[in-house]
Amino acid sequence: MYGRILNVFVLSLLSIITVQAQNYQLVWGDEFDTNTLGKNWNAETVSSPYNNELEYYTPRQKNVSIENGNLVITACRENYGGKMFTSGRVNSKQKVYFTHGKIEASIKLPRLANGLWPAFWMMGEDEDVHPWPACGEIDIMEMGEHGGISSNQTGRWIGGTIHWGEDAQHHQQWSDQGQHAYDYDLAGDGKYHVYTMTWDDTYIKMYIDHSDKPYFTAAINKSIDSRITSDMYMHKPFYIIFNLAVGGNFTNILNPDGITALPSEGSEAKIYVDYVRVYQEKGQKNIVSPDSH
Repeated sequence: MYGRILNVFVLSLLSIITVQAQNYQLVWGDEFDTNTLGKNWNAETVSSPYNNELEYYTPRQKNVSIENGNLVITACRENYGGKMFTSGRVNSKQKVYFTHGKIEASIKLPRLANGLWPAFWMMGEDEDVHPWPACGEIDIMEMGEHGGISSNQTGRWIGGTIHWGEDAQHHQQWSDQGQHAYDYDLAGDGKYHVYTMTWDDTYIKMYIDHSDKPYFTAAINKSIDSRITSDMYMHKPFYIIFNLAVGGNFTNILNPDGITALPSEGSEAKIYVDYVRVYQEKGQKNIVSPDSH
């Protein structure tokens, strides 16, 4: 317990130093210190997930809960609604969304084995008006990718991606998924790691544990890189999502028998989110949240 408290203190101190150095100020955060999801989050019900995932997302406390100052998302092998797995997915759509700044979350991942797909990501708040990919998508942290599985480095392969395009037929992406194996195993080590994205007029960059070397960089101004065909996709409000998928295209495991991470009925795997925080430059504040109304 004391080790974790010290670790959290050190990470918070590093965060404060980094934020001050870059002239950021905290504009919103959730420390998950209440007993409910409260005013910031929606717990989803999805019976047929995207990407050929194998789980049924439910808002049940079994799958989404607040425990000891953490948002806890639990995947479980169980028969439910015609699926063999359940899990949780929460989003801040229509509750918390912002344009540009810095977002970070402290997350503890389970040992991934084969078939788990944890993600910390964002979608354009205008999704209902401009369906994906026109709304834009920013994947800050995805793990469990099939390249990591095949190379026996699942817990070290971290993916960062942006998606955009006029429609599904014109979908474009800029991805570093599987491009870089991290220095050490980020999953199943029992530790919290801080995943950070900085986002401004020209670049999106992603970092682990306050490193000064990003694991993902994308130019999001069409004058810098022609792959971004329009500035409209990445320069508007986005909302936040946390989820733990089971199987699917990312893992390249489409059969329940391949999910070795949840080997038997009742098996569970959890992700813990200690906090999520949003910073913006002084004078920039444009975040919408329940506290800003």
